[in-house]
Amino acid sequence: MVDDFPDVLVRAQHGDEVAFTDLYRTMQPMLLRYLTVLAGPAAAEDLAAETWVAALRGLVKFRGNESDLRGWLITIARARWVDMVRALTRRPEELTDAPPEQRAPDDVASLVVERAASDEAIAMIAQLPEEQAEIVTLRVVAQLEVAEVAEITGKTANHVRVLCHRGLRRLAQLMPTAPVTPVMPALVTTMDEM
Repeated sequence: MVDDFPDVLVRAQHGDEVAFTDLYRTMQPMLLRYLTVLAGPAAAEDLAAETWVAALRGLVKFRGNESDLRGWLITIARARWVDMVRALTRRPEELTDAPPEQRAPDDVASLVVERAASDEAIAMIAQLPEEQAEIVTLRVVAQLEVAEVAEITGKTANHVRVLCHRGLRRLAQLMPTAPVTPVMPALVTTMDEM
């Protein structure tokens, strides 16, 4: 949560870098978790960067509260993901023998994501069927309301509820009996609320 969100938003809309950084630090972990489920860890950071570039361009016109901002960012991120999928079908990637790029040791975004979410939980969500994985990620990880998820995905609210319920039930079957990781309690709480 951003302290004094309306003030921070107005300052960010007027070019205040500190205010924009506050918004970024608050929203980036959620955005990366969502995109990791959709596109995998390799593409998630690039898609998140593209999302923030688009958000920066349109932030001045944005109106709403913090939840609305999360929904708006998720909508932009999903559009970037759809664009990526379409581009890959038109121009498939070619695999090479070149070694992968090494991640910089001071990659702050990755450190935040590693601390804010359990890779194990995200990996479990990614095992769900695509629709269920997206819905569970939006409802549990991004903490969006059913109506917001329905609007973003183009599904009815009832369809969102059913997909979320099925996804959470499947996750309950996949959950190890070992100690719960940081995102796991949110999954269990959401299941109880269904």
